[in-house]
Amino acid sequence: MNIVADFHNFFFNLFYTNFKLFNYQFDEDKKEIHLFLEPKDNYPQCPICKNHNVVVHEYRHRIVKDGSYNGFQFILHITYRTFKCKFCDKYATEQIPFISSRHRITKSLENEVIEDLQRSGSIKDTAQRTSLKWDTCKQIHKDYLKRNTPFFLGKAKHLAIDEFSIKKGHKYATVVVDLDTKRVIWVGKGKTVREVNRFFKLCGTEGCKQIKAVAMDQNAGFATCVNKYCPNAKVVYDLFHMVYNFGRLVISAIRLRLAYENKNKNDDNAYSLLKRSRFLLLTKNSNLSEEKRIKLNDILSFYHDLYAANELKELLPEVFHAHSKEESESLWDEWVRLALQSKVQEITKFAKVQNRRYRDGITNSGIYWIRTSVLEGINNKIKVLKRLAYGFRDFEYFFLRIRDAFRGNAYV
Repeated sequence: MNIVADFHNFFFNLFYTNFKLFNYQFDEDKKEIHLFLEPKDNYPQCPICKNHNVVVHEYRHRIVKDGSYNGFQFILHITYRTFKCKFCDKYATEQIPFISSRHRITKSLENEVIEDLQRSGSIKDTAQRTSLKWDTCKQIHKDYLKRNTPFFLGKAKHLAIDEFSIKKGHKYATVVVDLDTKRVIWVGKGKTVREVNRFFKLCGTEGCKQIKAVAMDQNAGFATCVNKYCPNAKVVYDLFHMVYNFGRLVISAIRLRLAYENKNKNDDNAYSLLKRSRFLLLTKNSNLSEEKRIKLNDILSFYHDLYAANELKELLPEVFHAHSKEESESLWDEWVRLALQSKVQEITKFAKVQNRRYRDGITNSGIYWIRTSVLEGINNKIKVLKRLAYGFRDFEYFFLRIRDAFRGNAYV
């Protein structure tokens, strides 16, 4: 144990400023070393007026944890003073510069916890290694993230907004990403208009003016917020969500309708074939193998409604790959015309709704080639972070960790 004491005596001026070691004890059973510290200066300085003409009023004691060495945890027993300054007539407490302002630990141990959590991300492992409580480690890291990840819009001009699940029972959070730097700017609990309004209020008037385009799924609430707060921004609906909605509301609806029609006719083979062809019909034709493409053609040649839906599904991406607003509008108008011409109820209903509600956001893809695909990738990584923590009850801390984990390619 003399080695340990010598180690601390050597580094005292570095670790325990203004205090000296006058005794130590060690506990083999608990693997603890108790260090007893007292003020080094017999004539303390008043922190207010910096005068040394003071009278010691009281001696106090504080116990804090420090890091470990050679498998032993250091416990500091610190004696410090309160005094009255004869020059300014003020009462003051002696400062202990090496301890945390919020926790009963040293600043060096606090920094060790922060570095460990920034590196590994597991609170449980950090708590076990430092012999601190789980809640203490979490609060240390949360305070650090609050100081170092404030809301910052920067020079972001092209954004993406989407929601992700945070809890069972359809509980969601909304995330906003800068598409140019892939930085998570903001995360909010819920996906309501009121919650998204909070983000734009944080951006301020000038921040909202610099936003040029926002990619999103066909969420009318998000579009309303953008149009309300961002006078220069265009809403751009995402191709992936558009194709997904077409597959769900049109292709799957037609497939199930035809399947049950065959079931009512007691044609079990046709019913079974259609029920098993969901992914075959939803997959992009060029991504199918030769064998599956032959199988798809057999189905499409027999069912006109599915053939029409498949043709429109393949044409839809062309609208989003246009090089101007005019070209995109022309392609979209042609797509709607073909959809209405099909006379298929599911197709015509989808085309009318999309054209009436979302035409401008769809054709804006000719101006801005932006997608929410970056955000979808971030959402998948968020799920990993959520599993690593075995679920966060403190959503504020969870959102801070998300923003810290996705600082982007360039923090502008």
